[in-house]
Amino acid sequence: MRHIALRVADVEASARFYEQVFGMRRFGPAKHDGRFIALVSPNLRDQISLSSAGASGETERELGQPGEHGGIDHFGFIVSPGTRLDDVRDRVAAAGGAFLRRHDVDRRVPSLFFRDLDGYVFQVTRFPRFTSLYIAALPFLGSRRRQAEHVTAAPAR
Repeated sequence: MRHIALRVADVEASARFYEQVFGMRRFGPAKHDGRFIALVSPNLRDQISLSSAGASGETERELGQPGEHGGIDHFGFIVSPGTRLDDVRDRVAAAGGAFLRRHDVDRRVPSLFFRDLDGYVFQVTRFPRFTSLYIAALPFLGSRRRQAEHVTAAPAR
């Protein structure tokens, strides 16, 4: 995922929240009479569009109220392997967000869930240092796990 567009109550406050928590930067000036701000992540790969207008200035679709999920359960951010998740939790709290819970993807992939200023839920995940190798190895690891479970489940003779 590279982009999500959210309706928010206060575009400036929401922009400051994501700037403060994730170091995102504004991607161009505010548009639509200041009711639309686009932010980009420090690695220039991910973007959040924030709008306080009733209709999207990009698609002209009518938007629900801020925080209504409309089929979106949550969205996620991946932080650098060396990032301390306690530091992320502190940054979210300092910016006005709320910690919801920890739910690790697995024992090597810690993950925290938060609520932003408008009530949207987002996940912050930290993958191991060699994430691309880890993801490539998942089918192999799953196969090995299934083999181990099969051997364990076999009746003793």
